[in-house]
Amino acid sequence: MAPAIPIPAGAVRLRAPRPRASGVLAFLVTAALSLWGPAPRPAFAITQAEEMELGREIYMEIANQGAIFTDPYVSQYFQRVCRRILSAAGPQSLPFHFNLVYSNSLNAFAVPGGYIYLHTETMNSLENEGQMAAIIAHEIAHITSRHFALRAEKNSVSTIAGLAGMIAGALIMSQGGQSGAALGQAVLMGSQGATVQAMLANSRADESEADRKGRQYLIKAGYSARDMYGAFRIMNEKSFAISSRIPTYMSTHPGMSARLASTFADQAEAPPAPPDPGYLAVRDRVMALTADLARVRNIMNNRLKENPGDASALHALGLLAFRSKKLAQADELFQEALKLSPGNGEYLSDAGDLAYERRKPDDAVKLFLEARRRGDSTPQTALGLARAYEMLGRDAEASKAYDQAVEAAGDRYPRALELAGLFFSRKGDVAKGHWILGEFFSQTGDAKDATFHYAEAAKLPSGARYKRRAEQNIRDLEKLLEKPRKP
Repeated sequence: MAPAIPIPAGAVRLRAPRPRASGVLAFLVTAALSLWGPAPRPAFAITQAEEMELGREIYMEIANQGAIFTDPYVSQYFQRVCRRILSAAGPQSLPFHFNLVYSNSLNAFAVPGGYIYLHTETMNSLENEGQMAAIIAHEIAHITSRHFALRAEKNSVSTIAGLAGMIAGALIMSQGGQSGAALGQAVLMGSQGATVQAMLANSRADESEADRKGRQYLIKAGYSARDMYGAFRIMNEKSFAISSRIPTYMSTHPGMSARLASTFADQAEAPPAPPDPGYLAVRDRVMALTADLARVRNIMNNRLKENPGDASALHALGLLAFRSKKLAQADELFQEALKLSPGNGEYLSDAGDLAYERRKPDDAVKLFLEARRRGDSTPQTALGLARAYEMLGRDAEASKAYDQAVEAAGDRYPRALELAGLFFSRKGDVAKGHWILGEFFSQTGDAKDATFHYAEAAKLPSGARYKRRAEQNIRDLEKLLEKPRKP
């Protein structure tokens, strides 16, 4: 992370003035609700519009906890695979959103409105792209089958609410620690336990249907059925359930062993998939940026003992050193990796970020420009170039690069929006700064601050070009702000 840049008096204020409150418990309850959904109206199926609104609300809660993993290189790869599977599923009547979530547990889940989440540790545990695609296909099938809406139609308000509370308890317990375990056990012992059985048959049936449909999507997308068997075998072996201390019926994906023996029985003896260097390189990056430092260091060092020319392992160790603020060590490792893979845009861009962090903006500019020359169009490279130009006082070039970073970022790299918004504010384009910061807070789940910045952009004379979009965004966000928050 680069050092914070001071904001002069009169510039855009990053957050609206108000007290804030958040916590781990809020995220855990939200995560539980994301698995089963909030209490619907009894005896009526929720509409697709309501599902989409609920999915957006859940996303905002999760994003506001900083739980979304947004590395541009990983995201680019992940989105490509997800869209390939979605295309195989056929035309859809609602947009889909695919996200990676920071987590040291193995799981993936779909929530209403086309939102799908994959835990980073799941990606760290799989062996190839097809296995990751298989899990995404399974979750897409949950949404195309509208499993949540059907459960909502068949169950009462108290059933849904009770189940969500029990899942929240299981999630809290799975975090470890005496206080979490005690709270989790207390929730699991609640009076709603008897209603769980009414939902179990549905959820098992849902899993079977998602297995069947997901397998069809996977094969149509050009992957092998053995990838789905391999993915679920790994998940099962590594305790796909929330925790070994939680009853199997509390798993977000129950009956895994039985499903392996039935739906995927024909693949049990299939030959293993060939090595997948592309996936493994992406997995190395995810591990280096999210997993336990000592664990990843041990894995990479063991690989280098077997193959000293393993550029991906060297670069991963460089990322670990960067995470640990051992900048000189990171530089040595990055340079070694670049000697083995000199045209790697990802390695060049990371080295540029490191040069910026070491306050060597001229070196950073050279590295980012070389990454771009090699075809790297990620927002990380555009943002890095903008920051390096800004450090050098080359504001015109920085402004152009910040615009490029914002355009490339889309809704996948909010850090580019945050730094660009602050830059334009400092340089006098206050309306533009407010608009971009509104986009940043919208993406990171902060509806109040997003509304504040959109409103500021819209009311300034120079913000006329943002007024219509800002007012619409404010109306959409106010719907979320009007809803009572979950305890």
